[in-house]
Amino acid sequence: MLTGVYKEDDKYSKNDDGTPQPSYWYFKKNGKLLRCTPQVNSTNQNSDTDFWYGDADRGTWKSLGNNMFELKLHDVYDNDYYTIKAKLNGNKLHTYANSRNAKYEWDADDNYKQPDMTYSDFMDMFNKAKDSDQKDIQENGYAKPDNDSSSDSSNSSSSSSDSDSSSTSADPDEIGKAVYARVFPSEQVDSVEQDGDSYYVSNEYHSADSTVEFQINGDKVTYWTQADGDATADGKNDAHTVSIKDLLGN
Repeated sequence: MLTGVYKEDDKYSKNDDGTPQPSYWYFKKNGKLLRCTPQVNSTNQNSDTDFWYGDADRGTWKSLGNNMFELKLHDVYDNDYYTIKAKLNGNKLHTYANSRNAKYEWDADDNYKQPDMTYSDFMDMFNKAKDSDQKDIQENGYAKPDNDSSSDSSNSSSSSSDSDSSSTSADPDEIGKAVYARVFPSEQVDSVEQDGDSYYVSNEYHSADSTVEFQINGDKVTYWTQADGDATADGKNDAHTVSIKDLLGN
């Protein structure tokens, strides 16, 4: 199994001006993964930039046998989707380059090792990287955030304070039941549980293929379902975004 944190070696994670910017992976036992690259200040006084933005990704992992794994991940705010393979050798993780016809390129990298880091520490770093990722998109305006498809990059920054208040006032249990009713209309919800910035809603069986992940982002909810033709229980990679108002019928 893949569990815990893996960190990229600083000396192999250089930016254009030579500033190290390592990335981190967190693999959960339930087949979910999180990846982030924290924002860092430039260490080159002659650099054209004062700092390098971070980024954050979510996805799934599954075992292929013989310590080989398939990783599916996408940028939290952008449209970058990757499907790659990885191999575990002791406490060292090697990722392979993706196919040549993939829309976004992933380079091979075998320099990930397990550091001494708690889940809480990782999530603090992940959330900061997520904020940096969104600021990067808002500043450069090259893509619409996936979790707010109704707002373009020019006005999304002005809604951040409103989003925070909407998130805290929304009832995750009520939202979870409404999401589940859309995915499994004939099933009854047994529990809605929070893990980091995601919620997981399930029926009485609590199996991987009966559990739906969702996130509350301001006045919108994004939830994931299994893609058509994907026979694996951990292959939930179709994202759906709906407003809380439409979801609850308010």
